[in-house]
Amino acid sequence: MKQFLLLLLTITVLACSGGGDPAPTPTPTPPTPTVSVATLVKKVWTVSSAQWDGVTKYDKAGTANVVQGYSQYKLDLSTAGSVTLTEFDGKIFTGTYTVATDGLSLTLNGLTSAEGAPTGTGGTIAYTILSTPTTTGLSLQQTTAYVKASSAIVKLALVNP
Repeated sequence: MKQFLLLLLTITVLACSGGGDPAPTPTPTPPTPTVSVATLVKKVWTVSSAQWDGVTKYDKAGTANVVQGYSQYKLDLSTAGSVTLTEFDGKIFTGTYTVATDGLSLTLNGLTSAEGAPTGTGGTIAYTILSTPTTTGLSLQQTTAYVKASSAIVKLALVNP
């Protein structure tokens, strides 16, 4: 009788615990990969708006722009490490670029053309990246005043059309 009760108790415990194979472990959702800022900026950018010391000088949607030349501005970062910059005055410069490992700055180096470097830069233009770039937008602010912009700090809202 004791053996029968022990067998009945064992069967009851197994039945209550689900017995047999344990439930499969759910597969965790893999984390979404983080795209680096260096990858996000690797495009051809044009100006949506430009400000000098907080005053809007160009707005792509505007009709009364103070500096119309920004309609031709282009920052080509599409080839990793190489840059072609078409300034608002139409002059084209080539050089190299780097994005800081923390993703907070962009530096254009060795900018040259047949006429030399952009005025007053020594061939280097450094920007602070104001927010994480998106696939269609990049917001930059020069770290020093720019001679070509009336010695003002230039802030650019760039788009990748």
